[in-house]
Amino acid sequence: MKKTLLIIMALAGLFLSASVSEVKAQDYFYYYKGKKIPLTLNESKVIVSIPKEYDETIERIRAKVQVLSTIKDETLDIIIISRSDYEKLASQDFWEEDAKSVILTLSYFTEDNVEVYTTPYLTVKLKKEEDKDLLVSCAEKYNLKIVEQNSFMPLYYILSLTPGNVKNSLQCANELYESGNFSSSQPDFCDANPDIESVRSITTSKTGASSDTYDLQGRRMAEGQSLQRGIYVKDGRKFVVK
Repeated sequence: MKKTLLIIMALAGLFLSASVSEVKAQDYFYYYKGKKIPLTLNESKVIVSIPKEYDETIERIRAKVQVLSTIKDETLDIIIISRSDYEKLASQDFWEEDAKSVILTLSYFTEDNVEVYTTPYLTVKLKKEEDKDLLVSCAEKYNLKIVEQNSFMPLYYILSLTPGNVKNSLQCANELYESGNFSSSQPDFCDANPDIESVRSITTSKTGASSDTYDLQGRRMAEGQSLQRGIYVKDGRKFVVK
């Protein structure tokens, strides 16, 4: 029995260990306007995302960990937990089955030492509309789901990791950009603040319009702040500052 439990623990931690070790072998960064923006891995936290239809799995996992923070999302239950809590979770008998419904991502620090969480989402911009088939092919290769196309800027698509992804959203976004097939590819970042929202939640909100402005990493812009060139979200819609 003890030997079996050890095997289960090893299998349960395989995904996260693979993600961390693979990223550790290189510098942490993402691409913004073609430049590498450095990041530092926060090894003390793990982001756990579960499709909301797996309500029993969500309830079981939440009961076993201390939730440090949550990220609002329409289709996923996203919680931030400590690495030690994750390791305890992975040692539970139920984890081998529940892990099939879980998406794991990581936490980082920016150059300004701001902590950010990566969600399962990434935003990809096509070079031209005819590249949609290429995006579909890449999504299949990386086990990604195409969530939506921006109706106002049709070259932009939001994709999502799915349970069982070997690579996290940062790795997928970087590799899609490095392929040279797309104009841009960025992971969805959320600031480590209470009541944060994923870009997916912001862009698909059908409730009352908000006057708040966000960047593509989900960061709320201060009122009256001068916006740099880029893409922002307001009232559930994206707009471009040139």
